[in-house]
Amino acid sequence: MKRIRIELLLVALACIVPVVGAYLLYFFGDLRSLPTVENPDRQLVSPAVPLPPPPSAAASGAGWGPDWSLLYVRTSACDDACRGHLLRIAQVHVRLGRDQHRVRRVYLGPDAAALASEDPTLAVAGTAEASADALLDALASAAAPPGNEGRLYVVDPHGNLVMSYPPNADQRGLLKDLERLLDVSQIG
Repeated sequence: MKRIRIELLLVALACIVPVVGAYLLYFFGDLRSLPTVENPDRQLVSPAVPLPPPPSAAASGAGWGPDWSLLYVRTSACDDACRGHLLRIAQVHVRLGRDQHRVRRVYLGPDAAALASEDPTLAVAGTAEASADALLDALASAAAPPGNEGRLYVVDPHGNLVMSYPPNADQRGLLKDLERLLDVSQIG
């Protein structure tokens, strides 16, 4: 009889301890110390860095807008590698499916007008304007790695830089990051 009570107590503890542990972790634990799935390409910018508006929006007095932005930055003319990066970004955008209307693609570079005629869904901004210099300076001074050439930045609807990716970032990692971001986001 005593053995049955001990076994029953062990079974009850096996069921109750994880529930109590989860409750304590949820309400009192530091969730930042939990391991996370890492994308080796992604660089989180923490705390988020406020950015000046892109040149196209700065001229009209508008900000970044109601959507999340994928900002692709070039300081030199867009060559074949650049067009390949823009194509991969467009593919990720399409693969967002029902959430793609919450994200816009923005190109910042010297040959913005030529790219605007090639892809009308791509928001473009030239680097010749003074507001472009302010944006490039803010990106360079942010926690992102030095050198903006060919980097992809994720900007929230409030104009805060939240993530950065190198030019050769893995599409699947970028897509998973964006899907997760849009799932938990209450804005945009």
